Amino acid sequence: MRFPCLESLINSSWYVFSDEPVESSPWYMPRLTHPAFLLPEESPDGLWHLFAHTWVGIQHYISTSGLTWEPQHIVFMRGHAPCIFKEGQIYYLIYENHNRNYEYKKKRGESTKSRILISSSTDLKLWSEPKVLLESEKIPYASHFSSSRLSRPQLVMWEGKYRLYFGASLMKLFDSREKTIVYLSYAEAERIDGPYVVKETPVLAPDLESNTNNLAVGSCKIIPCSDGLATLSCSFFYDKTDNKSHSALFLLTSKNGDDWKVEKKIMDTPSSGWASGYLSSADCVFKADENTWYCYFSAFEHKTNFFLYFEKESLGLLLGKVKA
Repeated sequence: MRFPCLESLINSSWYVFSDEPVESSPWYMPRLTHPAFLLPEESPDGLWHLFAHTWVGIQHYISTSGLTWEPQHIVFMRGHAPCIFKEGQIYYLIYENHNRNYEYKKKRGESTKSRILISSSTDLKLWSEPKVLLESEKIPYASHFSSSRLSRPQLVMWEGKYRLYFGASLMKLFDSREKTIVYLSYAEAERIDGPYVVKETPVLAPDLESNTNNLAVGSCKIIPCSDGLATLSCSFFYDKTDNKSHSALFLLTSKNGDDWKVEKKIMDTPSSGWASGYLSSADCVFKADENTWYCYFSAFEHKTNFFLYFEKESLGLLLGKVKA
């Protein structure tokens, strides 16, 4: 696959495809989040494929257009934040799994465990037994703000090695109490199934002097380009004007994957509607025959009604047209 250059992302014109979600989960699984998708030209059957997680686990969808989606089946129960990586004719699903922090475990003094796993498939239907790549207990900064936690794995090839980016530690926002990712870091390996050597310090962390991520880095989508790496970060920041936490989708670029520069804001949180709470995650892929970046994102609207306490998180579509 030929990667586009960083400038194609930086100079693209972005717009929301629709004011309504392109896909939502059923009422009994109120959150559909962390999308990861394949274009028809990358899939084994010429269809669009999308994976996202609900409260139950990782849900698989297919589509003939990329605009309307048909649910297939739950791939892995209690799986979170899927990432799809293709190498040759093999597809790899990388995701996070953790045991819940029930009260009885606290009383017994047991800590929660979070891990990143990998599974493979040749048809996106049957998947191999998952193998653990990383465990949160072995990464000190994964527990800086919460019980030990990893999240949002992203696998790319970089300088001849497999580089596994991941979010580390969780933070509850001061006003909404919503949980979000604090850091971005990575680990590297010679083989796709490891062993992975973890970077000693995160590559992105909250910056009190920044107006983009002074609260938390949030979920980051790593995008390999021909001349560097980019990330779409759903960052969280404090706004002095209304004394509230906000999120927005920012584009960052890097020549080495360690030092990141904020290029522009791609999308702000809408003032009303289904995505007016927070933007929570995104996945972005370049469709060469349309000269367009496709970006599926997840977001939700805050609910104040007691009976609608759980926010309904859905998926929207953002398109970035590359300037000629």
